[in-house]
Amino acid sequence: MKKRIAFWFCVLCTTLSGYAQSSSLQDYVASVRSKSCAPVDYIFKLFEHSDIVVIGERDHRDTTQYELILDILRDARFAEEIGYVYTEVGCVNRTKDVNRLLQRKYKTAQAFNDALYTYLRNEDFNPLWDKYNRVQFLRGLYEINRVSRHKITLGLTDCKFSWNKIKTAQEYRDFDDSPACSYRDSTMSFHFVEMYANQKPKKSKRKALIITNHPHALNATFAGNDYHRQGKWLKELYGEDNVKIVMLNWTEYTQKEQMPLVARGLWDAAFEVMGCQSFAMDIKGTPFGREPYFNVRYGDMKWEDIADGIIYYKPIYESVLTIGIPGIVSVDFEEELMRRIRIYFEAMDRPVPPFEEAKPMYDRFFSFPATYPLSPHSVRDTIRSLMKE
Repeated sequence: MKKRIAFWFCVLCTTLSGYAQSSSLQDYVASVRSKSCAPVDYIFKLFEHSDIVVIGERDHRDTTQYELILDILRDARFAEEIGYVYTEVGCVNRTKDVNRLLQRKYKTAQAFNDALYTYLRNEDFNPLWDKYNRVQFLRGLYEINRVSRHKITLGLTDCKFSWNKIKTAQEYRDFDDSPACSYRDSTMSFHFVEMYANQKPKKSKRKALIITNHPHALNATFAGNDYHRQGKWLKELYGEDNVKIVMLNWTEYTQKEQMPLVARGLWDAAFEVMGCQSFAMDIKGTPFGREPYFNVRYGDMKWEDIADGIIYYKPIYESVLTIGIPGIVSVDFEEELMRRIRIYFEAMDRPVPPFEEAKPMYDRFFSFPATYPLSPHSVRDTIRSLMKE
């Protein structure tokens, strides 16, 4: 195990070895000091001039990012002036169900929890969506609605699906191979367009916050074909300035195993210089914006081409990935879960696990550092070493 950690530490050090001179780090820091503000305030400043704000989510398993997202929704301005949030996670045909869940009153916390788990068992086209931050998000949103005079409406944008209609592995394959799934960015954009058109205006304006994973949020098209990412679709449909895309701090998505840091670690080092005080800022015309985007599948693009802003909220070595929802697999759900697992694994041409192995995949709460397989301390020390050069 020690040899493995040492190996990955060397990989990260190699990734960072080509960083720019200290003056470049100073430029990043100067830009943050002159242009940034608190993340929650930044989001509402964007809404002053734009109707749609897209947040590019980090790893789907990260729970720390939802602390910030719920802080945004908890701000009284959101329910009063915006009122609508949309997520990538959740099949579009469950939108009415989730809003009944979030906007009704329950006699006890346990009554809500029972209703939440019943809903979650049917929200997604996986056998179960096992990311704990979905529980965190929906519980938080329910609590906001429970005490607020103005209710927040949630829109689900992913592919239409119902496990009740899937009986065989071939039927699941047909769904998975369908145009709706093959072009999910277009599908999610289309679903948003339909729901957004039916929003009730607030103060004569329709405004919306969209939470979708970083790759979907991009204002980009794959090089060599016309496959738009969701962010690109939205900007084309509603106007470049009317849609703002903001990316949460994370690593480069192109090499998940190595988890290299953006801009060779300089962005994270600038965050350290600022004492890891959360910040958000527009990036056009800044050192951040001029940084080449790391994914060559989109051609020769810079960060200011693919996003309008960034949010730095907690360093990566404090981020936590969590899977499993304790209690989600009740006794009366076990048979149905195993049916789904059998269909899903056969459709994916994978060996079907026995139930005693399958159940903990969804029912056991398991957290680990976002830096895995590196230790959080080693990543932190590597980032801080850039400050000394």
